[in-house]
Amino acid sequence: MGELGAAGESPPDIPLRVTYVPRPGLVRLTLTNLLLNLLTLFIYRFWAKTRVRRHVWSCVHINGEPLEYTGTGKELFLGALIVLLLFILPLVLLAVGATMWFGPQHPVAGAFQFLGTLLVLLLTGFAIYSARRYRLSRTTWRGIRGALTGSATIYSLIYFGSFLLKGLTLGWSTPAMNTELQRRIVSNMYFGDAPFGFRGSAGQLYPAYALSWFGVIFLGLLLIAAAAALYWALYLSGAFAADWNPAFLAVVAAGAVLVYVVYLAAWSIYQAKEYRTFAAYTSFGRAKFKLNARAPSLLGLWVGNLLIIVLTIGIFWPFVLQRNIRYLCNRLTVEGGVPLASIKQSQQPLLKRGEGLAQAFDIDVF
Repeated sequence: MGELGAAGESPPDIPLRVTYVPRPGLVRLTLTNLLLNLLTLFIYRFWAKTRVRRHVWSCVHINGEPLEYTGTGKELFLGALIVLLLFILPLVLLAVGATMWFGPQHPVAGAFQFLGTLLVLLLTGFAIYSARRYRLSRTTWRGIRGALTGSATIYSLIYFGSFLLKGLTLGWSTPAMNTELQRRIVSNMYFGDAPFGFRGSAGQLYPAYALSWFGVIFLGLLLIAAAAALYWALYLSGAFAADWNPAFLAVVAAGAVLVYVVYLAAWSIYQAKEYRTFAAYTSFGRAKFKLNARAPSLLGLWVGNLLIIVLTIGIFWPFVLQRNIRYLCNRLTVEGGVPLASIKQSQQPLLKRGEGLAQAFDIDVF
């Protein structure tokens, strides 16, 4: 890569085809990681996460050649350790110290807790951006690695502002702010020295957002009415000898699950539209992207992931990662091509401290 064609001509555009090719061994890897985590009191989780990423990344093929994840468990561990010592531990000590000194009901103790929460919200965007920067820098294809430039601080401030604005607008700023946040990331992404592009507005997202927003309200009211009617019918029939007997708790649990699934179903309409729109707004060279994400398939993905997490107590989370990436690969098509032979290696510096804040805040970009 990096050479021009004959007589100085520009190299031809090469079409791109993304596929997901499963590899055996993920179950064995998951169980081995669980055992090593238990033996090391979960200190091994950084190396476990690295092994899972290497497995799943290698299943993603572009034009028949796999991606490679080159990050290390040591980098993730050092990043988490630095955040623990410089951020989490001092914050906890200040909050505990203020509570013990002034008392839990004192305004000063409450102020420390509020400031701690505010600081976490302010840094969440920073954590997301830094994690994406690290993962891209550790993802290579044909020896060329990805990169993310730009300012994590500016992204974090916009992310925090979007959080406040969504609350003030009852969520109606979501399409506009999500589009801006996506633009901030994609327009700063590189493969080698070749940049990605992102162009488009949030206008196309609002019809789907309105459908989901009003759908949640309408379905929520229906569920509340149905739950009240069911409870009253069971109460009159004597099925509930007391308010908190097992039958009552079972109905409440089933109702909670139903509410959550209905909520996911309503929002899958908007989320699928957002995925399709953001893919269409993204470019790489003269290549354009198309993602065939639809509400039913997205809902199936979410419900399946939820069942995996709940039924395995989170142990089989690698399969959630695999399902998410496979979903994107199987539905992604690329139109046009990229002059791959002209792309040179990225000169962006490699991060050495992993994803400390993202791990501390339990954030995952997938």
